[in-house]
Amino acid sequence: MYSACGSAFNILAVRIQTPTLQQIQLLMGGEGSNSFPWIDPDYQRLPSFMKVFHQERFKDDMRLPPEFVAIHGHDLPWDCRLVWPSGVRYMVRIMKLSNGFFFSMGWREFVRATNVVHGDLLTFTLVDVGIFNVKRFDSATHCPPQGDVDVDDAPDVGGIYSPDIETSDDYAPSDSESDTTVDEEYADDSRALSIDELPTFVISLTQANIDRSIEIPYGFWQRHIPMGAIEAGVSMVTERGMWRCTLKHNSKKIWVKHGWTRFKHKHNLVEGVRCHFKLVDALVVQFYVWFDRP
Repeated sequence: MYSACGSAFNILAVRIQTPTLQQIQLLMGGEGSNSFPWIDPDYQRLPSFMKVFHQERFKDDMRLPPEFVAIHGHDLPWDCRLVWPSGVRYMVRIMKLSNGFFFSMGWREFVRATNVVHGDLLTFTLVDVGIFNVKRFDSATHCPPQGDVDVDDAPDVGGIYSPDIETSDDYAPSDSESDTTVDEEYADDSRALSIDELPTFVISLTQANIDRSIEIPYGFWQRHIPMGAIEAGVSMVTERGMWRCTLKHNSKKIWVKHGWTRFKHKHNLVEGVRCHFKLVDALVVQFYVWFDRP
């Protein structure tokens, strides 16, 4: 005997075997007009994909299926909204790289807020430009948890991102602590798409950078980024994922206050490494970073 919940799961999970109306009626236990819930056929035809949530691989970001991106990726904006069954919306930024499209900034906050756990099946249905309806199915029961549809007083959290605060560097760097250049004639990086001709600066790491922190060139920021964005911090994106950093500044300098230690340890950065920071978004400040190692 199929349960109503199990039937809904099968309809969502196996798109290529969508049941007929008669099959749905039988699964729901009868043929009368009141024996099964109404299902919008137009909704069933909307673009969608599934992901089984992996705790480690999807902790910081999640790659969209290449097949989905090949068909629908050109219409996806940078900023998307993930709509939970309760109606709460979460803003998530898509990072478009040559090795795939990823839900990046905001993804970690989405996972935390919805309590998605390892093994959960998530379905993403593209209902409008940049808007995905997301449903979760428990790996053991194959049913959506009842709490997902409960509406609480939580506001729409679109656009709210909390940085990783694991390190602190409360100091004003001196003029000699970093060797920073603005490289306008950089070699295009093969891992990034549609971002050539975007401004880049380069830092040759010194021992002071390794021991303490790094600066973002003040003139670079003035030229390319709104000054008010300093308060929101920056995101550093590499082929390994995305790291959020908070900033501190005075009238002449801007430097990383929180997040640098975690970033340098994850990427095994040492003195002499040249770090290239390519500005891919000046509003929600985001740099694509790659390295030249000695």
